[in-house]
Amino acid sequence: MARTRAAVRGRDQELTALRTALAPDGGRLIVLTGPAGIGRTALLDSVARLLAADGARVLPLRLGTGPDGGGDPYALAALVRAVRERFEQLQESGLSEALSAVAQLRDARGRERGGWTPAVVAALDGLFETVGRRERVALLVDDAHAVAEPAPVLSAARRAGCLVVATCEEGAERGPGLAELLTDADRVMTIGHLADDVALSLVRRAAGARLDESVVTALRTALGPLLGNPGTVLGTLDALRRSGRLVTFEGRLCLSDPAEPVALPADHPLLRRASALGGTAVRLLGAVALLDGLDLDALPPLADILEADPVDCGRGLDLLIEAGVLTAGPDGRIACRCPALAATAAGRFRARRGTALHAALAERLLAGHRRSGGVDPVVLADHVARGGATVTLDDDTVRQLLTMGAAAEQEEPERATLWYAAALRRLPPTGPEHARTLCRLLLLVVRTGRYELLREPLTRYAEHGCAEESVDEIRLAAILLALHSGVPPAERAVRELLDAPFPGRGPTAFSEWWFDRRLAPDPRRHPATDGDTVAGAGAGAGAGAGAGAGTRAGAEPRGWAEVTAEAGALTGGEAETPAGGKASVGGGAGDRSGAGAVARDGTAAGDGARGGAGRSDLLSAALCGDVAACERVWRSSGGAAPSPELDRLRQAALVADMADVARLVIGADYRVPETGVLGAYHRVVRGYADADWTRAMSAVRELELSPAEDTLARHAARLLAVDMCAARGEFGQASRWLTAATRAPRLAVLRTWARVGLAARKGDDGQAVRVALLAGPRLRRAGLRTGLSILLSRALRIAVLGDDHEGAAELLAEIELLPHEHHVDAQESLLLARGLVHRDPECAREATDLIRERGDLPALMESCLAVARFAPDPRPWLREAHALATRCGAAALLERVREVTRERGVPAPRARGRRDALAVTEQRIIELIGEGLTNRQIALRLRLSEKTVENYLTRLFARTGCRSRVELAAASLTGRLARTPT
Repeated sequence: MARTRAAVRGRDQELTALRTALAPDGGRLIVLTGPAGIGRTALLDSVARLLAADGARVLPLRLGTGPDGGGDPYALAALVRAVRERFEQLQESGLSEALSAVAQLRDARGRERGGWTPAVVAALDGLFETVGRRERVALLVDDAHAVAEPAPVLSAARRAGCLVVATCEEGAERGPGLAELLTDADRVMTIGHLADDVALSLVRRAAGARLDESVVTALRTALGPLLGNPGTVLGTLDALRRSGRLVTFEGRLCLSDPAEPVALPADHPLLRRASALGGTAVRLLGAVALLDGLDLDALPPLADILEADPVDCGRGLDLLIEAGVLTAGPDGRIACRCPALAATAAGRFRARRGTALHAALAERLLAGHRRSGGVDPVVLADHVARGGATVTLDDDTVRQLLTMGAAAEQEEPERATLWYAAALRRLPPTGPEHARTLCRLLLLVVRTGRYELLREPLTRYAEHGCAEESVDEIRLAAILLALHSGVPPAERAVRELLDAPFPGRGPTAFSEWWFDRRLAPDPRRHPATDGDTVAGAGAGAGAGAGAGAGTRAGAEPRGWAEVTAEAGALTGGEAETPAGGKASVGGGAGDRSGAGAVARDGTAAGDGARGGAGRSDLLSAALCGDVAACERVWRSSGGAAPSPELDRLRQAALVADMADVARLVIGADYRVPETGVLGAYHRVVRGYADADWTRAMSAVRELELSPAEDTLARHAARLLAVDMCAARGEFGQASRWLTAATRAPRLAVLRTWARVGLAARKGDDGQAVRVALLAGPRLRRAGLRTGLSILLSRALRIAVLGDDHEGAAELLAEIELLPHEHHVDAQESLLLARGLVHRDPECAREATDLIRERGDLPALMESCLAVARFAPDPRPWLREAHALATRCGAAALLERVREVTRERGVPAPRARGRRDALAVTEQRIIELIGEGLTNRQIALRLRLSEKTVENYLTRLFARTGCRSRVELAAASLTGRLARTPT
């Protein structure tokens, strides 16, 4: 990896320690050690500037960079070159003769390859005494480890009274020469990793463009403990740029495919160090990377696969751990130092793919287990699960996988999911065991988020069909995979399942709802049953007709309740019945079954209001945006209406946040995904509502750059992006996002809401109100009422801001036509509308309290601004609106705040966001004082001037009553200071 040069940042402590160490008169030898890329050269350059500013003559010596290579073991040639390059600046009498003496000895040493002689010592003493005759000289030596014997030259410089600062790489091979240098040094300082925020500030500066937050997050995840190594993080950024992974999108530098792993540069020092250890070490590193870690039990069969001696493999692992390439956990498991290292190492190991390597290990472990036993069953099961379908298993091993999976469900659901998936691929697809295992796998996939494990059962269904009782689970698996991946299935039979209508929800198919199109080229229904088998595309099309796709003949499609009920039959215990009660499916009280994944009272964990049957109906209703059905099912299953949970469900359905819908419906069993379409879109929604628009827009760009198709989530994200860009005054970009978003009826309310906001931000309040007044009645008559009150409430706020009293009254009349008795958001909208139209501050305050409780900060910002138009004291309202607009970066709304401020004749609000920022800075200063830093060091750390730090301290002393820095730090530690001083 090429050396990256950058201004030193975050090294104030090291620089202060160096100043102290170099202050005494006379010669000093300081050695700086640190791993490759840690910034040794940058720190040495900073030392050079500090010493030059103090009047010292600086003589830099770069070792290992000249043409001499291994022919310069004592660095004599490098020293001669360095003095010649600065001959004019030194200008000492006798310098030419002294330099010639060293050069002649250098030439003699090169011819004779001899050792260190007294003549060399005398010549060096004469050279350094001549150079330092009039002024103090500082010899700065970079990469002292690059020569075999650096100590003699550096010790000679110190004897002559020179300051010597040398760097050497931590982990470099330490021969006798380097050991001698470290022993002779007056002080050895280790350069540690930079703080993460400092390292990331380097990345942002080096990017050369506005860096999207997703790149920062990806680097943080991929580099892990190496993030604080500036050479590593900057080299990785450069590698991403050279490989085309960094693309400019909407003015930001983004990752072209966020799901692709970030890899270390191929010439990274850790990879070079592994290569230097030999072929066995390189193959071991690749195997550990592909296997995602290695248990020592698997080392003997791995050695057999690599055609290497087990003893050599063990020694190779030890060397890789010693070199910092691999790590060993407390349980003895071997892993790569960071994910980015694993990505590069796995790419180099082209002899096998990860699945094939797991399969080869599984076969050997199985053979050993059959011969003599003694194999850890967990290690064996892990390799079998990851080895794919090529691993041959007998019936006993499949049953063992099922038993182990059931026992691991509660404590290790990730492993249990893999084991169930491995067992499922070995079960006949038309058998009852397959149906029960598929049910259990679906439950675990929802808990763990491992939706990619559903691809294989769907492929097998397309090739071989499935049992009649499994069709609904197969369809549910297809829906879950399509929701979370955003990619339509490749198999026609599975596509036809997604083209079937939602049960009981009219003609709309899931594919039309999510992908805005039908997926199968032929709209015919999928063949239903042929005896006990439902045929897939590869198992006899035309096997019969009569039942719709995704149903059993003569039966209603089963939902989540039936899936959870049937899953319990796999190993025994209790499971939910479709009615939400309990059903005994075998096994005694002491049976260790995995059925505990479902709450024993027939509800999702953390959800005492709804039984299992209600969950499937609620999920279906929410997916379709059927508000009336949501409320009907909610009440019939014992849920309170109105309730915060029902309101959150309706709000999530409004913006198509299916991750939140699933979490609210399924309960604690559902894990909100961190990646994929739903994970990214959930970050859009939460970032928007929390006024963290930088995070929200980053997730919007992540969705746009992902390989997924245009889904409902992507279109909804575009509509939220319309509002954020418009509020920031980026009207052209907002218009482009609006054009890109679908006009599908499912998002009609959200699209109109975005159009209304865009018109108002552009200054056309009248147009915004007209759009809402035209669209509101049409949407209400069409039954699209989810979120309609929020749309009308926004338009009413705009009408009030624009002094459109007639429009505001009409909008209030529309809001009053909506049902309010069971709608928390509608009650909130009605309260706010009446408060604004009738200029009732108390009514408006009650409404804004509800908005604040709901956590919709952008709506709160708009409401505060509207109330400020008539409130007796507008200042608190303007302060909150100003603070939220500042937090969002909403330039257009900040201008509206200024307009209302001038209109009401009150002082401009002091941004609460600004005061918060100051409070954070003050708190950070107090923390750094507690760490023993001086004002200058604090200024360097926080990138402030020293005078600014002094001003902060003056204000803190006056406000807290403390009379010294020590007292201030002590007061903070004992809790006598508020977290954020005011």
